[in-house]
Amino acid sequence: MTFLQRLMVCFTLALPFAQAIEPGFEAIFDGKTLDGWKHGGHWAVVEGEITCVKKGGSLVYEKAKVPDDFELRFDWKVAKGCNSGVYYRPGQYEYQLLDNANSPYGENPRQAAASLFFGMAATKDVVKPHGEWNEARIVCQGSVIQHWLKGEKVIDFDYADPHWFHELEVLRIRGGDLTKRGANLSLQYHGAAVGFKNLRWRAIPASEKLVSENLTPMPIPDGALRKEQERVNKMLAGKKGEWRHQELKRFKADEAHQGVAVDAEHFYAISNAAIGKYRKDTGERVGGWTGAKSGHIKHLNAGLILDGKLWCAHSNYPEMPMQSSVEVFDPETMQPLESIDLTSVGGSLTWVDRRDGWWYACFAQYANTGDPARTRVVRFDSNWKPTAEIRFPAEMVAKFGKNSSSGGSFGPDRHLYITGHDAQELYVLDLPVAGDVWAWKTAIPISAHGQAFAWDRSAPALLYSIDRKAHEVIVSRVTGY
Repeated sequence: MTFLQRLMVCFTLALPFAQAIEPGFEAIFDGKTLDGWKHGGHWAVVEGEITCVKKGGSLVYEKAKVPDDFELRFDWKVAKGCNSGVYYRPGQYEYQLLDNANSPYGENPRQAAASLFFGMAATKDVVKPHGEWNEARIVCQGSVIQHWLKGEKVIDFDYADPHWFHELEVLRIRGGDLTKRGANLSLQYHGAAVGFKNLRWRAIPASEKLVSENLTPMPIPDGALRKEQERVNKMLAGKKGEWRHQELKRFKADEAHQGVAVDAEHFYAISNAAIGKYRKDTGERVGGWTGAKSGHIKHLNAGLILDGKLWCAHSNYPEMPMQSSVEVFDPETMQPLESIDLTSVGGSLTWVDRRDGWWYACFAQYANTGDPARTRVVRFDSNWKPTAEIRFPAEMVAKFGKNSSSGGSFGPDRHLYITGHDAQELYVLDLPVAGDVWAWKTAIPISAHGQAFAWDRSAPALLYSIDRKAHEVIVSRVTGY
């Protein structure tokens, strides 16, 4: 080693807290002072680290606001059981800092380390134990948001994509608005020791395009879901308003006999063994599929557009013994992709939806094939393995009469909305906080006579339903939730 090399090593050792700033980045903490940061005297620099030395509020960087499109890098550590966060945009943008193993928040991936708190869960748990340093990154451009932890990208989604409606509905209920910009970076104090170092950022130029991979978040365990539902119930408790249904327009659709599905540009009218694809703006039919008379598809019931696929609930109703399957189509070509057999679960499958990493599917019973009170919703994992059953409340069963639930979907405010077979009503339920029965809320008068429906997740509060006698698709607005 040359004399100059030995000199550089000695100089580096003499400055153990010096930051290595990547090209294009600007340090927002100099390792020595809190210049540019606002606090009430309860934050300090100790051995080159930002730490909270007594109880107080957040530490706010006031020298400059967070750029609209930016990358922030920092290291963080927390004490045992600590819950903290980094707020980087207004509207509840929070990179969660947590000791997952020792905090009650850790059981819910939507509230665990590296999550977009109370919104998007990470893809996996890679956080280090309390007291150890974690390397973090936040990257945002336009409507794309990425969170990194320990060099791994654990969140990557485009909030403009209707695919993430359910995750962002949780955040909206909390008061979040992901369209907001222009915040001051804020390091949260939440009652336990938290430390930071190596904070630096850069503005992302318009020429540097960030494309989302839309990573799949971890599913939320049942116990955590129920606690979250209790919290959501409290947030919604103060909302007052009258439920209203307003019909906006109708489109003729020959296939509008069993239900309808919808995406950003089209709706899909569904009959027993045919599907028509129509433009949402003009009602023009632009494609479709018709099953062969000798084919296995007998009774399509409802449809859902998700992951670029059309998922249809299917049964052999009224034949016995009952058989059920999910029939998957390509909405571009309108050709079948696969058939998922769910006959072993029992009942006639009438609708499917997905939320919080789980599939929910309704298996109906009718008076001529069984007992309507035995209709229930089964929760499945991503491989269609049953994990739980939730029954309908007595109020709901009474509404069914001799029939059952023809349509169902999670919609605004995370309620489960249900239709029967003929009644001009939309029923509202919630996930139970305890027990295995959906919590009854209300019934909303609507113009559709039951059957399957779909929420337009590209335009919140818009409901697509059908008038089977007139062969029409009805577009409505539902408010008051």
